[in-house]
Amino acid sequence: MRGDLILTGGCHCGAGRYRLKGAPLMVYACHCRNCQKISASTFNISCIILEDSITITQGELGRVDWVADGGKKRFGAFCVKCGGRLRHGDEPSRGIYVLRGGTLDDSRYAKPAAHIWVSSKMDWVDFRDEDLLFDEQPTDYSEITSRYQAYVRSLTV
Repeated sequence: MRGDLILTGGCHCGAGRYRLKGAPLMVYACHCRNCQKISASTFNISCIILEDSITITQGELGRVDWVADGGKKRFGAFCVKCGGRLRHGDEPSRGIYVLRGGTLDDSRYAKPAAHIWVSSKMDWVDFRDEDLLFDEQPTDYSEITSRYQAYVRSLTV
């Protein structure tokens, strides 16, 4: 992967914009009830990034706090103009954010390498045989990370 890769993205209305240094560490689709409610959809595309890899370049972000299905305290950052969620993280911080995949300008970098919390998926969601599936929150992310990083290398070769 090129070390100089810069990705950009933003909210629905365009008021909130960011710059991301490098590709995400990994990407997965989360089917937990929290992600379903936050996204008002079937699942969320979660791009795992280092906190210090993202810079807000435009707009003001608001904050909301909640407790996730796994019991962790979480917070979300959203555009104060349109309410579009950009990222969220743990409280206290673990040094990473979960960037919302749909906010990336280049959607190729939002392709999930796995599906998590499939025990909470909507009944009509089907998976392919080759999909990597986890019933709940994984304890080991190495296979998700290696699958995603192999995909990213295919984009930047």
